[in-house]
Amino acid sequence: MQILINIEGVYIKFLPSSDFDFSTLEKVRTYNLLSKAGCPVLKSVLIENNDILSSKSINQIARYLGSNYCTLRYQYIEPNKNPVRGGNRVKLDYDIITKKIVSGALLWLMEPLDRLNNLFGINMLFDRKYSKLIFECVGRGFDTSNLNRSDICPHQIIYLDLPIEYGWNGEWWKYANFEFVSDKNYQESKFIRLQNLKELGINASIDIFPAYYEPLPMYTISRLLEYAELIYNCFRDNYFVVTSSIVGARFIFWDISTPSGKISIYTE
Repeated sequence: MQILINIEGVYIKFLPSSDFDFSTLEKVRTYNLLSKAGCPVLKSVLIENNDILSSKSINQIARYLGSNYCTLRYQYIEPNKNPVRGGNRVKLDYDIITKKIVSGALLWLMEPLDRLNNLFGINMLFDRKYSKLIFECVGRGFDTSNLNRSDICPHQIIYLDLPIEYGWNGEWWKYANFEFVSDKNYQESKFIRLQNLKELGINASIDIFPAYYEPLPMYTISRLLEYAELIYNCFRDNYFVVTSSIVGARFIFWDISTPSGKISIYTE
């Protein structure tokens, strides 16, 4: 059954759903593909006509997301070299949401998260040509936008071969290489992050960060490798990056970026 609801002339797509292809919208399309592969994603709603939102449709969205708040993202439908940064938690209120409309973009509303509660942000780079899998990680209080916009360097990098080598006893760590940020650079990254948050309208203190970088636990990496196997077997591009987060005990996958998609369109 196609999950397509027409409310007062507004087409609203409730996601994830295998009923939609989104061939021209890389972020939404790959978010759907990640869900189909078995990776956890947030429930979301894509607004295909920003101009005629109504209080009724906002109420429908709130019921679907199970909250009166959402995480606001944008799916750009026109090339934009300076996209508005999304990812903030905003109230699902007609007057507030309509003020967030951006020209050349669709509103993409997700289950609400507080970006200050991120334990880890992880980009997973898959390179089939050179048979490499690389994890780039940032720690508590940061998120992957800091990596994607080159605000800071990764706090931790893990290098593995593709396909992933486990040996006889599942001891993948014997075949992995690890790099960690220096303490000096980690401390500096905190102040960069606080300035970044301030620009987003979020006031935070240095207390949101641990005193020192706390590496990804080994059992967490093992879980990520399970998801990496699912993605590797389902997404056939030669080179791509998967964006994910860990919030509490919850793994969240956002989308997949490819070189061609980065050139043609941007999403926040």
